[in-house]
Amino acid sequence: MLQSQHNAISAFESGLEGQSPNILNSLKRDHDLLKSLYQEYNNAKSTEDQERIAKEIFKGVGIHDKIETLVFYPALRDSGTEAGNNYVAQSLSDHENVRSTLYELNVLIEDEGEFIEHSEVEEKEIFKFCRKIFDDKKIEKLGRELDAMRKTGDIEEMDSIEKTVV
Repeated sequence: MLQSQHNAISAFESGLEGQSPNILNSLKRDHDLLKSLYQEYNNAKSTEDQERIAKEIFKGVGIHDKIETLVFYPALRDSGTEAGNNYVAQSLSDHENVRSTLYELNVLIEDEGEFIEHSEVEEKEIFKFCRKIFDDKKIEKLGRELDAMRKTGDIEEMDSIEKTVV
């Protein structure tokens, strides 16, 4: 379970310390952090805790969305495969749905199933596909790009979404 907002946000903004960079492991870690935040939200004892956790979820989803959109999905698209293009199209559609839903905080938090379903499809199907079309060097190169973005803060915030959180 995550201990504080600082720890959760730091995790989203940092690479996988002490491990070789691997974009699939890093995205999986994001999924796990978000699932943990949803669980924390559902178990929160006060409205204040729910609001704090909701802000963490917004920030984490924003960072994760940017990383996938700027690094992961372009690499899949550049693979030149029909399956890669289909995964990108479906994932971008999923992300658009999540973005639009973020404006309705209660709906997003109460319907964590949409996020969980997206992350499970990504991990089971898209990551498996990536392991087939990308060698370890490519996966690590993408992981280094992702880690560099996290560490330098080159990830644009989804300010308009964060401002909607009370």
